[in-house]
Amino acid sequence: MSVSVLGILGSPRPFGGSSQLLRAALLGAEKAGAQTKLISLYDGEIKPCKGCIQEEDPNCRFPCIFEDFGKEVLLEINQAEVIIFATPVYWYAPSGVMKNLIDRITCLENMVAYGEPSYMEGKVVGAITVGADAGLTMAGGYLLTVLNAMGAIIAPWSHAYSRMANKAIYDDRAVMDAVNVGLLATGLAAKLKGLNGPLSYLDDKELLEKIRRQILDEKEAYEKSHGEN
Repeated sequence: MSVSVLGILGSPRPFGGSSQLLRAALLGAEKAGAQTKLISLYDGEIKPCKGCIQEEDPNCRFPCIFEDFGKEVLLEINQAEVIIFATPVYWYAPSGVMKNLIDRITCLENMVAYGEPSYMEGKVVGAITVGADAGLTMAGGYLLTVLNAMGAIIAPWSHAYSRMANKAIYDDRAVMDAVNVGLLATGLAAKLKGLNGPLSYLDDKELLEKIRRQILDEKEAYEKSHGEN
């Protein structure tokens, strides 16, 4: 019985720094036996929340009132046991599309208003933030604080970040931290299911180089297939 891990990318760059570290996290999760999936929030429209939770007759409930790509992402979140959010830092905060998604996740949390538990309860979460300027810890802290307030569980070593922007894959500490975000979030989710799973930080230079090479190879193949460089 494996753990399902969803990686959510809030960057318009398929292999930018946020994506590089998210892919490292997903490979770390796979090392722990997880089944992984990556979704880019730029693959479709995610309409901003309209705050219907505050209406006189509120209809804020899963899977949200909008019929858009955001609804598809919410359905994936509901099915996942681990969710890793990766975003560039825009003015000390997550990207706009990531913030739209976070607001829309309210429909999972607000199931408490209908006599059910929050649909985020029991899910394990991690965060990855990348940016050349300040705000890395603020953006990651924001994501983890909000998700925890919705009922999600924060894994050990749950935040990886880098200031190297599009070259985050060459930031050894950030890559190793990202691998551990995936590895330990999966381990915690496994423990919650009564299975064995890692909960201690892994510092493995050989694994780091293997994962870096794999991601760089995927990046090169993507750029060739899309006529880049």
